Amino acid sequence: MMAYPWRGCDTPSFDRISVTGRAGRVILSRVSGPTGTLTMLFSDIEGSTSLLHGLGSRWGEALSAQRRILRAAFEAHDGREMGTEGDSFFVVFTSAQDAVAAAIAGQRGLREHEWPGQVPLRVRIGLHTGEPEWHDDDLIGIDVHRAARIAGAAHGGQIVVSESTERLVAGFGGEFRLRDLGFHRLKDLTELEHLFDVQAPGVEDEHPPIRSLGTGASLPTYATELIGRSDEVAAICESIDMDNVRLVTLTGTGGTGKTRLAVAVAGELERRHARDTYFVPLHAYDRRALMWAGIADVLSAPADAHQSPEERVLDFLAHRSALLVLDNLEQIADASEVVSRLLTTAPGVRILATSRRPLHLADEHLYPVAPLPVPDLSADRRPDELDTGAVALFLRRARMVKPTFALTPANVADVVALCERLDGLPLAIELAAARSRLLSPKALLHRIDDLPTEAVVVGDRSERHRTLWATISWSYDLLDPHSQRALRQLGVFSSRFDLDAVADVVSTDGRDPLDVVTHLIDASLLEIVEGPDGEPMMFMLETIRRFARTRLEESDEHDQVRLAHARWSLQVAAEISSLLTGPRQMSALDRMEAVEEDIRAALDWCLAPTVAPAGERAICGYALLEPMNSYWYRFGYIAEGRGWHERARRLLAGDDVPDSPEVVDALHGQGVLAVQQLDLSSGSLALERALAMAHRLGDLEREARESNSLGIARREAGDLEEARALIERSLSIARRVGDRHREAMALTNVVHMQLDAGDYSGAVTAARTAIELVTALGDPWGVAINQGNLIVALLHSEGPESASAVLREVAADAVALGDTELSIDLLDAAAAVAAGMGSPEVAATLLGTSETQREVAGIPRPVPDQQHLDRFIEPARTTLQDGLWTAAFTKGSSMSIEQTIALATSAIGMPTPTNP
Repeated sequence: MMAYPWRGCDTPSFDRISVTGRAGRVILSRVSGPTGTLTMLFSDIEGSTSLLHGLGSRWGEALSAQRRILRAAFEAHDGREMGTEGDSFFVVFTSAQDAVAAAIAGQRGLREHEWPGQVPLRVRIGLHTGEPEWHDDDLIGIDVHRAARIAGAAHGGQIVVSESTERLVAGFGGEFRLRDLGFHRLKDLTELEHLFDVQAPGVEDEHPPIRSLGTGASLPTYATELIGRSDEVAAICESIDMDNVRLVTLTGTGGTGKTRLAVAVAGELERRHARDTYFVPLHAYDRRALMWAGIADVLSAPADAHQSPEERVLDFLAHRSALLVLDNLEQIADASEVVSRLLTTAPGVRILATSRRPLHLADEHLYPVAPLPVPDLSADRRPDELDTGAVALFLRRARMVKPTFALTPANVADVVALCERLDGLPLAIELAAARSRLLSPKALLHRIDDLPTEAVVVGDRSERHRTLWATISWSYDLLDPHSQRALRQLGVFSSRFDLDAVADVVSTDGRDPLDVVTHLIDASLLEIVEGPDGEPMMFMLETIRRFARTRLEESDEHDQVRLAHARWSLQVAAEISSLLTGPRQMSALDRMEAVEEDIRAALDWCLAPTVAPAGERAICGYALLEPMNSYWYRFGYIAEGRGWHERARRLLAGDDVPDSPEVVDALHGQGVLAVQQLDLSSGSLALERALAMAHRLGDLEREARESNSLGIARREAGDLEEARALIERSLSIARRVGDRHREAMALTNVVHMQLDAGDYSGAVTAARTAIELVTALGDPWGVAINQGNLIVALLHSEGPESASAVLREVAADAVALGDTELSIDLLDAAAAVAAGMGSPEVAATLLGTSETQREVAGIPRPVPDQQHLDRFIEPARTTLQDGLWTAAFTKGSSMSIEQTIALATSAIGMPTPTNP
């Protein structure tokens, strides 16, 4: 039975997605646009680094030109623009040929344009043909996600199309042809995708390999070559290639270049072997659970609440041959346990780790990464003979800021001495070389010689690390006061951040955020990478981040910056939550991946045990929980969500917490997550407090919500009388204030009350009334939930034939929503229908899957629902020998929801649902 306690949240993501019709389904009258088979085009800009450096303040001018060129091409070929986000387009065409022609015209126009600063914008385009579903004026569904992922796999100037598009356009000839790129695994898609790229006059023809998962194309890229490490790359590759070596750990102090070396090794091994390669950045994680989550995200292991991140990772890797690059393990206390589990459970996996300390595992092979060698000046050698190791790195970096820089007899001794003074540490050398535009090697050496030898208060205390720390401090001291403040304030970020984040969090003193970060990039104190939407994102190397954060903690602006960061996190979380159920779900998940560690950091600070429960800091934390609830629930992080809510609960445990909407929402989230896992005592207590507080505030909308949710908790506790009273109270309030959304939620749960009372015909009527209302509201979850409840009501009232007819109608749409609890409840309903129709083995298999998935997801079956289910399951069980029932049940326990629903489709004639 499908209750409606959670969807009562005010989180936008629960309210904004489609209701699309199959047979007998009401289709929203306000839907407009082409229907049936459509070709979807996604595009975005590639190359943030060159844009930022090359265009500067003219970047906006270039973006406008890009939009104008592409929009003209799309309109000329009858494309319907669905939306833009940043520099990206989403456009649909009724003709695949028109879509390809529009993409070609767009790429030609971009290539022919005279770009400001002679820095071209290179756009990647992806096309896929399918049958997406309409919601209002938007499109949703797996076909939309697939098109977005295909575009993300392309390179600038490239047009990549799916096999379904290729079939429609391959026979038309014309001015283009298609090149077969083979099969590729794309993020968040379970099946391999057969991809092709478009070759046409005026369109770039040569491109790097597709950026698919598990390939070297997904490794980090750097704007500069790796210098002085060819011997190390060869040695590490040889070690990993040995039959008995599965774990190599690169160790060394910060700044020696362990990450760059590991990436170079992974790239070389990827060229040698036919195995997957994954780079997992772990610098922002500090505990085992988050490390598993980070690995799962990089692998794109199927993301749902059926399994924990650890289980998803191990299942995914169990039978694969793969190299995992686990970068920055030193701050994760239990990292060795994760690595050991990976090696034990996944025999085809080899691991290349970077850490400042060993993992101390029996199978570990250590490779200490030494600083770059400094050439010896004692011999009579020409300057060009000294262009090796540390000196070569200094020379390359100096030429990036001063192209005329060269080694000469007059400066070579100073350069060598400078590299010696910096202990050959690559990061320290890069920081010094970045100042070569203004300072000669002799001047740099004098300044370096004056550096303090202060003890390092974080990380290791080695002499080399003190040298690195002092070099960063020197670079910091050379900044103007505004840039110094910007650097230490940027230390608040735990991961990547974009220019909007800089504007929201950092005190820019009226300067353009682009100018702020450009100064720091020029000083080699910030790095720049391409973000999920193609726009630039910045990040700090971990050693520099620690320095900046230390300076921030020492300043009087620390709390102000942390609060600004928490508010930014709240804003970003709300924006992402609103996109999780629409056509931009994939880009929303990518964006969440980019900011998730910052959201965790904000929650950790806002909900610290010493925080005043009613202070601005805690209130911001309570508010941040709200938009995260749907993400935690839908994508397999319920345990993490409950952990954060437990932190909030401890703060709210006292009697001195003033009433506020934010506190009501925090209590509501605590209660609903607890009730979902049948922790009825904790859940009911939180919901009772939320209801009382909403009533005192006179907030009727929240009072209706809390009455509804508490009613479900009472029902699951067996108090049916009070449950009915609370749900009827919610219904009454909703009707009084004209809130049709709350009315629909309450009506959904009235169905439960009718079923519990044995009024099955009344339950059918109530379910159909609720379906009409939620359909009119455009709430697909509400429709699916009430259709599921209608199945159960019809099963009791009219028999399995009527119930199976509805089941056939709604199964595909319901499972495609990707809602774990909804899918499990649908399995229960299908099991009861199969039992009623005389298919006990199918019923047992469905029930086996349902029971297993409930255990994994931590969503037990409520007692009243168990009683309704038993009415059909128990008689069916008696018709089979115990061994047959057990065998079928065991079979189902090892199957996924999608597999079991597919089995049910063949048994009772339902259409197989699309895999979400």
